[in-house]
Amino acid sequence: MTTVTRNQRIYFAAVGALALWVAFWGLLIPELVDKAIPWLVPPFHARFIGAIYLSAVVIMGSAMMARYYDEVRVVTIMVSIWTGALFIISLFYLSEFDFSRGPVLFWFAAYIAYPIIGFWIAWTQRNTSNESKSPSLPNWIRNYFLLQGALLTILSLILFLAPDFMITLWPWKITRMLAQIYSGPFLSFGIGSLMLSRQQTWPQVRIGAWGIFVLALGVLVVSAIHRSLFTLSSPSALVWFGGFLLVAIILGAAIIRSRKQAGG
Repeated sequence: MTTVTRNQRIYFAAVGALALWVAFWGLLIPELVDKAIPWLVPPFHARFIGAIYLSAVVIMGSAMMARYYDEVRVVTIMVSIWTGALFIISLFYLSEFDFSRGPVLFWFAAYIAYPIIGFWIAWTQRNTSNESKSPSLPNWIRNYFLLQGALLTILSLILFLAPDFMITLWPWKITRMLAQIYSGPFLSFGIGSLMLSRQQTWPQVRIGAWGIFVLALGVLVVSAIHRSLFTLSSPSALVWFGGFLLVAIILGAAIIRSRKQAGG
């Protein structure tokens, strides 16, 4: 079976280190989140971004420790889409950046390099076959990823193409720029989920499933901390909390099932 190479592990570690830096400041010291990202945003935004990047820490940390390329095939594409999309979106808001600041320069350097390297890895490994001999995934898990992927991809496209419209629907106050910035990670999770739906065994979806599970839990926690910013009886808030709770329950059940199967 094709194994994860040392250079690939170095790449995953580099992306994971950046994600950990953003998650640390976003979640624990949101008032100073501009030490990790190019802009200072309100605490809830900072913690939401931190929760998103915490999921990337889990994904990249797991990828760094994975043995076989089958296990990281999908998440390599996911991180490439995530970083590439954020670079492209940043180009629309160059006037918002202070290029005299270190975090801004590092942002552009990282978000140029990471997608190029990630897509290059995926391209060079494109002809490797899915070689895992583990038991097949149940159809309900693949169908779930398919539905999740379709919904997240549509959400990301609307956030990017119609940010002013999404501002009116979002359950808490966001700006046009942040709506489009958020579209990048959601596009990554959306396309990643569609790819996960085409995999055949648990090892091939394990890292992605764990990352999205952590994302759902993290968003629920930070949303609960800042619940005063929501109108909890509104449809958008119910969809927000209910949707992420449902994701956490379904992926939690899939993870528990896989562990029991492995233990059996």
